[in-house]
Amino acid sequence: MRSTYVSLMLSLVAASSAYRLPFRRDSPHSTSFDFTNVNVADVQDIYVGTIYADGQAFEVQIDTGSSDLWLDTDGVNLSGFANSGVPGSLTYGDGSVAQGPIMVGPVSFGNFTVPKQAFISAPKSNATTSGDKGLLGVGPPGLSSIWKTLGAAKSSYNGASFLDNVFMIYPSEPNFITFQLSRDPNLGVTSGGVFTIGEVGTGFEAVSKSPVLKVVEVSNNAPYWSTPMDGVVVNGKTFNGHSIFKSPIVGSGQTLTLLDTGNSLSQVPTYYANAIYGSIKGANLTDDGWQLPCSTKLNVSFVFGGVTYPVHPLDATYAGDVDDSGAPICYGAFSAVDPPAGSPVDANLGDSFLRNVYAVYDFGKWATPASTDPFIQLLSTTDPAKAWAEFDQLNDARLKAYVASQKGKSAAPDPINAAVSESTTSSGLSPELLRNSYIIIGLLGAVILLILVLAVVTMRGSKNVGYKPIPNTTRVDAFPPAQSKDYSYSDPYHDGAH
Repeated sequence: MRSTYVSLMLSLVAASSAYRLPFRRDSPHSTSFDFTNVNVADVQDIYVGTIYADGQAFEVQIDTGSSDLWLDTDGVNLSGFANSGVPGSLTYGDGSVAQGPIMVGPVSFGNFTVPKQAFISAPKSNATTSGDKGLLGVGPPGLSSIWKTLGAAKSSYNGASFLDNVFMIYPSEPNFITFQLSRDPNLGVTSGGVFTIGEVGTGFEAVSKSPVLKVVEVSNNAPYWSTPMDGVVVNGKTFNGHSIFKSPIVGSGQTLTLLDTGNSLSQVPTYYANAIYGSIKGANLTDDGWQLPCSTKLNVSFVFGGVTYPVHPLDATYAGDVDDSGAPICYGAFSAVDPPAGSPVDANLGDSFLRNVYAVYDFGKWATPASTDPFIQLLSTTDPAKAWAEFDQLNDARLKAYVASQKGKSAAPDPINAAVSESTTSSGLSPELLRNSYIIIGLLGAVILLILVLAVVTMRGSKNVGYKPIPNTTRVDAFPPAQSKDYSYSDPYHDGAH
Protein backbone atom coordinates (compact mmCIF):
# COMPACT_ATOMS: atom_id res chain seq x y z
CA MET A 1 0.00 0.00 0.00
CA ARG A 2 1.41 3.37 -1.02
CA SER A 3 1.71 5.88 1.80
CA THR A 4 -0.02 9.25 1.42
CA TYR A 5 2.46 11.18 3.54
CA VAL A 6 4.99 13.21 1.60
CA SER A 7 7.65 12.58 4.27
CA LEU A 8 7.50 8.87 3.57
CA MET A 9 7.44 9.54 -0.15
CA LEU A 10 10.69 11.42 0.17
CA SER A 11 12.32 8.31 1.63
CA LEU A 12 11.20 6.34 -1.41
CA VAL A 13 12.54 8.77 -4.01
CA ALA A 14 16.02 7.25 -4.09
CA ALA A 15 14.61 3.83 -4.98
CA SER A 16 12.09 5.12 -7.51
CA SER A 17 12.32 6.40 -11.05
CA ALA A 18 11.16 9.85 -9.92
CA TYR A 19 11.31 12.40 -12.70
CA ARG A 20 11.90 16.11 -12.40
CA LEU A 21 10.75 17.81 -15.60
CA PRO A 22 11.67 21.42 -16.31
CA PHE A 23 8.90 23.09 -18.25
CA ARG A 24 8.59 26.45 -19.86
CA ARG A 25 5.88 29.03 -19.82
CA ASP A 26 4.58 29.74 -23.29
CA SER A 27 2.92 33.04 -24.13
CA PRO A 28 0.56 32.77 -27.11
CA HIS A 29 1.20 36.01 -28.97
CA SER A 30 4.42 37.41 -27.59
CA THR A 31 7.25 34.93 -27.96
CA SER A 32 9.70 37.79 -28.35
CA PHE A 33 9.70 38.16 -24.56
CA ASP A 34 11.50 34.85 -24.13
CA PHE A 35 8.78 33.53 -21.83
CA THR A 36 9.03 36.46 -19.45
CA ASN A 37 6.00 38.01 -21.12
CA VAL A 38 3.43 39.96 -19.18
CA ASN A 39 -0.29 40.41 -18.83
CA VAL A 40 -1.59 39.38 -22.24
CA ALA A 41 0.44 36.22 -21.70
CA ASP A 42 -0.52 35.95 -18.04
CA VAL A 43 -4.12 35.90 -19.20
CA GLN A 44 -3.29 32.97 -21.46
CA ASP A 45 -0.50 31.12 -19.67
CA ILE A 46 0.18 27.59 -20.72
CA TYR A 47 2.86 25.27 -19.35
CA VAL A 48 4.43 22.82 -21.73
CA GLY A 49 6.76 19.85 -21.72
CA THR A 50 7.95 17.45 -24.40
CA ILE A 51 6.56 13.95 -24.68
CA TYR A 52 7.43 11.31 -27.25
CA ALA A 53 4.84 9.24 -29.09
CA ASP A 54 6.42 6.36 -30.97
CA GLY A 55 9.67 8.33 -30.77
CA GLN A 56 8.17 11.48 -32.27
CA ALA A 57 8.43 14.65 -30.14
CA PHE A 58 5.34 16.64 -29.19
CA GLU A 59 5.38 19.76 -27.04
CA VAL A 60 2.19 19.56 -24.98
CA GLN A 61 0.40 21.65 -22.41
CA ILE A 62 0.40 20.26 -18.86
CA ASP A 63 -2.99 20.68 -17.20
CA THR A 64 -4.27 19.67 -13.73
CA GLY A 65 -7.86 20.43 -14.76
CA SER A 66 -8.18 17.50 -17.19
CA SER A 67 -6.88 13.94 -17.50
CA ASP A 68 -6.66 13.05 -21.18
CA LEU A 69 -3.83 13.08 -23.69
CA TRP A 70 -4.47 14.40 -27.16
CA LEU A 71 -2.02 15.28 -29.92
CA ASP A 72 -2.17 17.46 -33.00
CA THR A 73 -1.01 14.82 -35.47
CA ASP A 74 -1.19 16.95 -38.59
CA GLY A 75 1.57 15.69 -40.91
CA VAL A 76 2.61 12.96 -38.45
CA ASN A 77 3.25 9.34 -39.44
CA LEU A 78 0.78 7.27 -37.40
CA SER A 79 1.86 3.86 -38.68
CA GLY A 80 3.31 2.98 -35.27
CA PHE A 81 -0.09 3.28 -33.57
CA ALA A 82 -3.19 1.12 -33.44
CA ASN A 83 -6.51 2.71 -34.29
CA SER A 84 -9.11 1.73 -31.70
CA GLY A 85 -11.89 2.44 -34.18
CA VAL A 86 -13.56 4.64 -31.59
CA PRO A 87 -13.84 8.41 -32.16
CA GLY A 88 -12.95 10.73 -29.29
CA SER A 89 -13.79 14.37 -28.65
CA LEU A 90 -12.87 16.89 -25.97
CA THR A 91 -14.62 20.25 -25.74
CA TYR A 92 -13.02 22.78 -23.42
CA GLY A 93 -14.51 25.65 -21.48
CA ASP A 94 -13.22 28.23 -23.99
CA GLY A 95 -15.05 26.49 -26.84
CA SER A 96 -11.99 24.88 -28.43
CA VAL A 97 -12.23 21.23 -29.51
CA ALA A 98 -9.81 18.33 -29.89
CA GLN A 99 -11.39 15.47 -31.80
CA GLY A 100 -10.43 12.49 -33.90
CA PRO A 101 -9.84 8.74 -33.60
CA ILE A 102 -8.56 7.29 -30.35
CA MET A 103 -5.14 5.83 -31.09
CA VAL A 104 -3.00 3.52 -28.95
CA GLY A 105 0.78 3.27 -28.89
CA PRO A 106 4.04 3.91 -27.01
CA VAL A 107 4.22 7.25 -25.20
CA SER A 108 7.18 8.45 -23.13
CA PHE A 109 7.41 11.35 -20.70
CA GLY A 110 10.76 11.86 -19.03
CA ASN A 111 11.87 8.56 -17.55
CA PHE A 112 8.45 6.97 -17.89
CA THR A 113 7.17 4.98 -20.86
CA VAL A 114 3.68 3.57 -21.36
CA PRO A 115 3.80 0.99 -24.21
CA LYS A 116 0.07 1.17 -24.96
CA GLN A 117 -1.20 4.64 -24.15
CA ALA A 118 -4.54 5.78 -25.53
CA PHE A 119 -4.79 9.31 -26.89
CA ILE A 120 -6.93 11.32 -29.28
CA SER A 121 -5.36 12.02 -32.66
CA ALA A 122 -6.61 15.56 -33.35
CA PRO A 123 -4.95 17.01 -36.46
CA LYS A 124 -5.27 20.79 -36.80
CA SER A 125 -7.14 21.13 -33.51
CA ASN A 126 -8.03 24.72 -32.58
CA ALA A 127 -7.23 23.89 -28.94
CA THR A 128 -3.49 24.32 -29.48
CA THR A 129 -1.81 27.55 -28.40
CA SER A 130 1.40 29.19 -29.61
CA GLY A 131 2.91 26.24 -31.42
CA ASP A 132 2.24 23.49 -28.88
CA LYS A 133 1.06 20.17 -30.28
CA GLY A 134 -1.44 18.89 -27.77
CA LEU A 135 -2.28 18.55 -24.11
CA LEU A 136 -1.37 16.13 -21.33
CA GLY A 137 -3.98 16.11 -18.57
CA VAL A 138 -2.56 15.33 -15.13
CA GLY A 139 -5.85 15.59 -13.27
CA PRO A 140 -7.75 12.78 -11.52
CA PRO A 141 -8.03 9.65 -13.69
CA GLY A 142 -11.80 9.67 -13.22
CA LEU A 143 -12.00 12.81 -15.36
CA SER A 144 -10.76 10.93 -18.43
CA SER A 145 -13.13 11.17 -21.36
CA ILE A 146 -11.06 8.62 -23.31
CA TRP A 147 -11.41 6.06 -20.53
CA LYS A 148 -15.18 6.59 -20.42
CA THR A 149 -15.54 6.56 -24.21
CA LEU A 150 -13.60 3.32 -24.73
CA GLY A 151 -15.47 1.75 -21.83
CA ALA A 152 -18.85 2.69 -23.28
CA ALA A 153 -17.79 1.26 -26.63
CA LYS A 154 -16.73 -1.98 -24.90
CA SER A 155 -13.32 -1.60 -26.53
CA SER A 156 -10.56 -4.06 -25.67
CA TYR A 157 -8.08 -1.17 -25.45
CA ASN A 158 -7.07 0.32 -22.12
CA GLY A 159 -8.27 3.92 -21.84
CA ALA A 160 -6.50 4.82 -18.58
CA SER A 161 -4.90 8.23 -18.25
CA PHE A 162 -1.15 8.55 -18.74
CA LEU A 163 -0.38 9.10 -15.05
CA ASP A 164 -2.62 6.22 -13.96
CA ASN A 165 -0.74 3.97 -16.37
CA VAL A 166 2.57 5.25 -14.99
CA PHE A 167 1.56 4.44 -11.43
CA MET A 168 0.44 0.93 -12.52
CA ILE A 169 3.61 0.22 -14.53
CA TYR A 170 5.92 1.70 -11.89
CA PRO A 171 4.31 0.50 -8.62
CA SER A 172 7.24 1.73 -6.48
CA GLU A 173 6.70 5.27 -7.73
CA PRO A 174 5.12 7.62 -5.16
CA ASN A 175 1.81 8.62 -6.72
CA PHE A 176 2.01 12.39 -6.52
CA ILE A 177 2.99 15.29 -8.74
CA THR A 178 4.18 18.81 -7.90
CA PHE A 179 4.18 22.21 -9.58
CA GLN A 180 6.48 25.17 -9.09
CA LEU A 181 5.85 28.28 -11.18
CA SER A 182 9.02 30.37 -11.09
CA ARG A 183 8.95 34.17 -11.14
CA ASP A 184 10.93 36.35 -13.51
CA PRO A 185 13.21 38.65 -11.46
CA ASN A 186 12.77 41.63 -13.80
CA LEU A 187 9.03 41.53 -14.48
CA GLY A 188 7.73 39.44 -11.59
CA VAL A 189 5.61 37.21 -13.82
CA THR A 190 5.98 33.51 -14.52
CA SER A 191 9.16 32.67 -16.39
CA GLY A 192 8.72 28.90 -16.32
CA GLY A 193 8.90 26.36 -13.58
CA VAL A 194 9.28 22.71 -12.68
CA PHE A 195 6.79 19.85 -12.85
CA THR A 196 7.71 16.65 -11.01
CA ILE A 197 6.33 13.12 -10.76
CA GLY A 198 6.98 11.26 -7.51
CA GLU A 199 9.57 13.73 -6.23
CA VAL A 200 9.58 16.94 -4.17
CA GLY A 201 11.77 19.63 -5.66
CA THR A 202 15.02 20.63 -4.00
CA GLY A 203 14.46 23.41 -1.48
CA PHE A 204 10.76 22.66 -1.05
CA GLU A 205 11.03 19.77 1.43
CA ALA A 206 9.17 21.84 4.03
CA VAL A 207 5.96 21.21 2.09
CA SER A 208 5.77 17.85 3.89
CA LYS A 209 4.99 19.78 7.09
CA SER A 210 2.17 21.78 5.49
CA PRO A 211 -1.44 20.93 6.36
CA VAL A 212 -2.87 17.99 4.44
CA LEU A 213 -5.78 19.48 2.50
CA LYS A 214 -8.55 16.98 1.88
CA VAL A 215 -9.72 16.67 -1.71
CA VAL A 216 -13.50 16.89 -1.85
CA GLU A 217 -15.37 15.00 -4.56
CA VAL A 218 -18.81 16.39 -5.32
CA SER A 219 -19.30 13.66 -7.92
CA ASN A 220 -17.47 10.36 -8.33
CA ASN A 221 -17.94 10.76 -12.09
CA ALA A 222 -16.17 14.13 -12.18
CA PRO A 223 -13.47 14.37 -9.51
CA TYR A 224 -11.32 17.51 -9.41
CA TRP A 225 -8.34 18.81 -7.49
CA SER A 226 -10.74 20.75 -5.26
CA THR A 227 -10.37 21.45 -1.54
CA PRO A 228 -12.13 23.68 1.02
CA MET A 229 -10.79 27.22 1.32
CA ASP A 230 -11.11 28.89 4.73
CA GLY A 231 -11.36 32.43 3.42
CA VAL A 232 -9.81 35.44 1.72
CA VAL A 233 -7.93 38.12 3.67
CA VAL A 234 -8.06 41.63 2.21
CA ASN A 235 -6.06 44.33 4.02
CA GLY A 236 -6.24 42.30 7.22
CA LYS A 237 -9.99 41.64 7.05
CA THR A 238 -11.18 38.06 6.49
CA PHE A 239 -14.06 37.16 4.18
CA ASN A 240 -15.39 33.61 4.02
CA GLY A 241 -18.37 31.40 3.28
CA HIS A 242 -20.84 31.84 0.41
CA SER A 243 -20.55 28.24 -0.75
CA ILE A 244 -23.32 26.59 -2.74
CA PHE A 245 -22.49 23.38 -0.88
CA LYS A 246 -23.59 22.40 2.61
CA SER A 247 -21.91 20.32 5.27
CA PRO A 248 -20.49 17.68 5.32
CA ILE A 249 -19.08 18.53 1.86
CA VAL A 250 -17.60 21.79 3.13
CA GLY A 251 -17.49 23.18 6.63
CA SER A 252 -19.18 26.32 7.85
CA GLY A 253 -17.55 29.40 6.35
CA GLN A 254 -15.56 27.40 3.78
CA THR A 255 -15.60 27.60 -0.01
CA LEU A 256 -14.89 24.61 -2.28
CA THR A 257 -11.99 25.63 -4.52
CA LEU A 258 -10.35 24.03 -7.55
CA LEU A 259 -6.57 24.50 -7.87
CA ASP A 260 -6.03 24.50 -11.63
CA THR A 261 -2.74 25.09 -13.46
CA GLY A 262 -4.70 25.21 -16.72
CA ASN A 263 -6.41 28.42 -15.62
CA SER A 264 -4.34 31.55 -16.27
CA LEU A 265 -6.37 33.77 -13.96
CA SER A 266 -8.88 32.87 -11.24
CA GLN A 267 -12.65 32.92 -10.78
CA VAL A 268 -14.25 33.48 -7.38
CA PRO A 269 -17.80 34.17 -6.21
CA THR A 270 -18.90 37.79 -6.65
CA TYR A 271 -18.80 38.22 -2.87
CA TYR A 272 -15.02 37.71 -2.87
CA ALA A 273 -14.31 39.73 -6.02
CA ASN A 274 -16.20 42.68 -4.57
CA ALA A 275 -14.35 42.32 -1.29
CA ILE A 276 -11.00 42.38 -3.08
CA TYR A 277 -11.65 45.23 -5.52
CA GLY A 278 -14.79 47.07 -4.41
CA SER A 279 -13.12 49.60 -2.09
CA ILE A 280 -10.30 50.61 -4.47
CA LYS A 281 -10.38 54.27 -5.42
CA GLY A 282 -11.05 54.60 -9.13
CA ALA A 283 -12.25 51.00 -9.55
CA ASN A 284 -15.25 50.40 -11.81
CA LEU A 285 -17.28 47.24 -12.32
CA THR A 286 -17.58 46.68 -16.08
CA ASP A 287 -18.78 43.90 -18.35
CA ASP A 288 -15.16 42.72 -18.45
CA GLY A 289 -14.86 42.64 -14.65
CA TRP A 290 -13.37 45.06 -12.16
CA GLN A 291 -11.43 47.74 -14.07
CA LEU A 292 -8.72 49.24 -11.90
CA PRO A 293 -6.03 51.91 -11.95
CA CYS A 294 -2.90 50.13 -13.21
CA SER A 295 -1.02 51.35 -10.14
CA THR A 296 -3.34 49.37 -7.85
CA LYS A 297 -1.35 47.69 -5.06
CA LEU A 298 -3.32 45.09 -3.14
CA ASN A 299 -2.74 43.11 0.04
CA VAL A 300 -4.60 39.84 -0.57
CA SER A 301 -4.13 36.36 0.89
CA PHE A 302 -6.00 33.05 0.71
CA VAL A 303 -6.39 30.70 3.66
CA PHE A 304 -6.22 26.91 3.39
CA GLY A 305 -5.98 24.52 6.33
CA GLY A 306 -5.65 27.46 8.70
CA VAL A 307 -2.53 28.71 6.91
CA THR A 308 -2.45 32.09 5.14
CA TYR A 309 -0.93 32.16 1.66
CA PRO A 310 -0.14 35.73 0.54
CA VAL A 311 -0.55 36.74 -3.10
CA HIS A 312 2.04 38.97 -4.73
CA PRO A 313 0.40 42.35 -5.59
CA LEU A 314 1.43 41.75 -9.21
CA ASP A 315 -0.86 38.72 -9.35
CA ALA A 316 -3.97 40.59 -8.21
CA THR A 317 -4.24 42.62 -11.43
CA TYR A 318 -3.41 42.34 -15.10
CA ALA A 319 -3.39 44.60 -18.14
CA GLY A 320 -5.97 43.41 -20.65
CA ASP A 321 -6.18 46.23 -23.15
CA VAL A 322 -4.94 49.67 -24.16
CA ASP A 323 -6.98 52.84 -24.47
CA ASP A 324 -7.04 55.34 -27.35
CA SER A 325 -3.85 56.97 -26.11
CA GLY A 326 -2.05 53.66 -25.90
CA ALA A 327 -2.11 53.50 -22.11
CA PRO A 328 -2.78 50.08 -20.54
CA ILE A 329 -6.18 49.21 -19.09
CA CYS A 330 -6.03 46.95 -16.04
CA TYR A 331 -8.47 44.48 -14.50
CA GLY A 332 -8.76 42.30 -11.44
CA ALA A 333 -7.14 38.86 -11.85
CA PHE A 334 -9.74 37.29 -9.51
CA SER A 335 -12.90 37.72 -11.55
CA ALA A 336 -16.44 37.37 -10.26
CA VAL A 337 -18.15 34.15 -11.39
CA ASP A 338 -21.01 32.78 -9.33
CA PRO A 339 -21.26 28.99 -9.74
CA PRO A 340 -24.53 27.70 -11.16
CA ALA A 341 -26.50 24.89 -9.60
CA GLY A 342 -24.76 21.59 -10.22
CA SER A 343 -21.29 23.12 -10.36
CA PRO A 344 -18.50 20.88 -9.00
CA VAL A 345 -16.78 23.81 -7.24
CA ASP A 346 -17.41 27.29 -5.83
CA ALA A 347 -14.18 28.87 -7.09
CA ASN A 348 -11.28 28.19 -9.44
CA LEU A 349 -7.84 29.44 -8.41
CA GLY A 350 -5.47 29.36 -11.34
CA ASP A 351 -1.99 30.71 -11.98
CA SER A 352 -2.70 34.10 -10.37
CA PHE A 353 -2.77 32.18 -7.08
CA LEU A 354 -0.55 29.18 -7.87
CA ARG A 355 2.41 31.42 -8.73
CA ASN A 356 2.59 32.06 -4.99
CA VAL A 357 2.81 28.47 -3.73
CA TYR A 358 4.62 25.20 -4.27
CA ALA A 359 1.85 22.64 -4.80
CA VAL A 360 1.79 18.88 -4.18
CA TYR A 361 -1.09 16.87 -5.68
CA ASP A 362 -1.28 13.37 -4.16
CA PHE A 363 -3.51 10.97 -6.15
CA GLY A 364 -4.05 8.48 -3.31
CA LYS A 365 -6.70 5.95 -4.27
CA TRP A 366 -7.33 7.78 -7.54
CA ALA A 367 -4.20 6.03 -8.76
CA THR A 368 -3.86 2.30 -9.34
CA PRO A 369 -2.91 0.63 -7.06
CA ALA A 370 -3.63 2.69 -3.91
CA SER A 371 -6.19 2.86 -1.12
CA THR A 372 -5.63 6.18 0.69
CA ASP A 373 -7.49 9.44 0.13
CA PRO A 374 -6.13 12.01 -2.34
CA PHE A 375 -4.91 15.30 -0.88
CA ILE A 376 -3.12 18.56 -1.65
CA GLN A 377 -0.31 20.32 0.22
CA LEU A 378 0.79 23.92 -0.34
CA LEU A 379 3.95 25.75 0.65
CA SER A 380 3.98 29.55 0.44
CA THR A 381 6.71 30.91 -1.84
CA THR A 382 5.86 34.63 -1.65
CA ASP A 383 7.49 36.88 0.94
CA PRO A 384 4.79 39.54 1.44
CA ALA A 385 7.20 42.24 2.66
CA LYS A 386 9.57 41.72 -0.29
CA ALA A 387 6.64 41.54 -2.72
CA TRP A 388 5.21 44.80 -1.41
CA ALA A 389 8.56 46.57 -1.65
CA GLU A 390 9.33 45.46 -5.21
CA PHE A 391 5.84 45.96 -6.66
CA ASP A 392 6.19 49.50 -8.01
CA GLN A 393 9.34 48.78 -10.01
CA LEU A 394 8.15 45.43 -11.35
CA ASN A 395 4.68 46.73 -12.14
CA ASP A 396 6.11 49.62 -14.16
CA ALA A 397 8.31 47.20 -16.10
CA ARG A 398 5.51 44.75 -16.86
CA LEU A 399 3.14 47.52 -18.00
CA LYS A 400 5.74 48.88 -20.40
CA ALA A 401 6.34 45.38 -21.70
CA TYR A 402 2.61 44.86 -22.15
CA VAL A 403 2.19 48.09 -24.11
CA ALA A 404 5.12 47.09 -26.30
CA SER A 405 3.49 43.70 -26.92
CA GLN A 406 0.35 45.42 -28.19
CA LYS A 407 2.17 47.37 -30.88
CA GLY A 408 0.48 46.70 -34.19
CA LYS A 409 -2.58 45.13 -32.55
CA SER A 410 -4.40 48.40 -31.93
CA ALA A 411 -4.95 51.55 -33.93
CA ALA A 412 -3.86 53.49 -30.86
CA PRO A 413 -0.35 54.98 -31.10
CA ASP A 414 2.48 53.39 -29.17
CA PRO A 415 3.00 55.65 -26.13
CA ILE A 416 6.58 54.51 -25.71
CA ASN A 417 7.82 55.00 -29.28
CA ALA A 418 5.17 57.37 -30.59
CA ALA A 419 7.73 59.96 -31.64
CA VAL A 420 9.56 57.63 -34.02
CA SER A 421 7.93 55.00 -36.21
CA GLU A 422 9.98 51.82 -36.57
CA SER A 423 8.59 50.99 -39.99
CA THR A 424 8.36 53.11 -43.13
CA THR A 425 6.99 52.67 -46.62
CA SER A 426 9.07 52.55 -49.79
CA SER A 427 8.45 56.26 -50.16
CA GLY A 428 10.15 56.91 -46.83
CA LEU A 429 6.92 58.05 -45.20
CA SER A 430 5.57 56.25 -42.17
CA PRO A 431 2.24 54.37 -42.51
CA GLU A 432 0.87 56.62 -39.76
CA LEU A 433 1.61 59.76 -41.80
CA LEU A 434 0.25 58.29 -45.01
CA ARG A 435 -2.93 57.18 -43.29
CA ASN A 436 -3.47 60.65 -41.85
CA SER A 437 -2.84 62.15 -45.29
CA TYR A 438 -5.50 59.94 -46.82
CA ILE A 439 -7.92 60.93 -44.10
CA ILE A 440 -7.30 64.63 -44.72
CA ILE A 441 -7.75 64.21 -48.48
CA GLY A 442 -10.97 62.29 -47.88
CA LEU A 443 -12.32 65.01 -45.61
CA LEU A 444 -11.45 67.72 -48.15
CA GLY A 445 -13.24 65.75 -50.83
CA ALA A 446 -16.32 65.45 -48.64
CA VAL A 447 -16.31 69.22 -47.98
CA ILE A 448 -16.02 70.00 -51.70
CA LEU A 449 -18.87 67.63 -52.49
CA LEU A 450 -21.03 69.22 -49.80
CA ILE A 451 -20.35 72.69 -51.24
CA LEU A 452 -21.37 71.50 -54.71
CA VAL A 453 -24.59 69.98 -53.35
CA LEU A 454 -25.45 73.22 -51.53
CA ALA A 455 -24.78 75.16 -54.71
CA VAL A 456 -27.13 72.92 -56.69
CA VAL A 457 -29.81 73.26 -54.04
CA THR A 458 -29.43 77.03 -54.09
CA MET A 459 -29.68 77.20 -57.87
CA ARG A 460 -32.68 74.84 -58.11
CA GLY A 461 -34.47 75.94 -55.00
CA SER A 462 -36.84 78.35 -56.79
CA LYS A 463 -37.84 75.63 -59.26
CA ASN A 464 -38.62 73.07 -56.55
CA VAL A 465 -36.59 70.51 -58.38
CA GLY A 466 -36.08 67.33 -56.27
CA TYR A 467 -32.67 65.77 -55.72
CA LYS A 468 -31.31 62.68 -54.06
CA PRO A 469 -29.56 63.29 -50.76
CA ILE A 470 -26.02 62.06 -50.25
CA PRO A 471 -26.39 58.44 -49.05
CA ASN A 472 -25.57 57.68 -45.43
CA THR A 473 -22.38 55.67 -45.06
CA THR A 474 -20.81 53.88 -42.12
CA ARG A 475 -18.41 56.18 -40.37
CA VAL A 476 -14.88 54.87 -40.09
CA ASP A 477 -12.88 56.44 -37.29
CA ALA A 478 -9.26 57.15 -37.94
CA PHE A 479 -8.47 55.72 -34.51
CA PRO A 480 -11.32 53.43 -33.48
CA PRO A 481 -11.60 52.70 -29.76
CA ALA A 482 -9.61 49.65 -28.71
CA GLN A 483 -11.88 46.67 -28.13
CA SER A 484 -11.65 44.41 -25.11
CA LYS A 485 -9.89 41.18 -25.93
CA ASP A 486 -12.08 38.10 -25.76
CA TYR A 487 -9.65 36.08 -23.70
CA SER A 488 -10.41 32.43 -23.14
CA TYR A 489 -10.52 31.73 -19.45
CA SER A 490 -10.52 28.21 -18.10
CA ASP A 491 -14.11 27.37 -17.19
CA PRO A 492 -14.40 25.17 -14.08
CA TYR A 493 -18.03 24.47 -14.84
CA HIS A 494 -17.36 22.49 -18.01
CA ASP A 495 -16.09 18.95 -17.84
CA GLY A 496 -12.43 18.93 -18.72
CA ALA A 497 -11.84 22.68 -18.74
CA HIS A 498 -8.30 23.66 -19.59
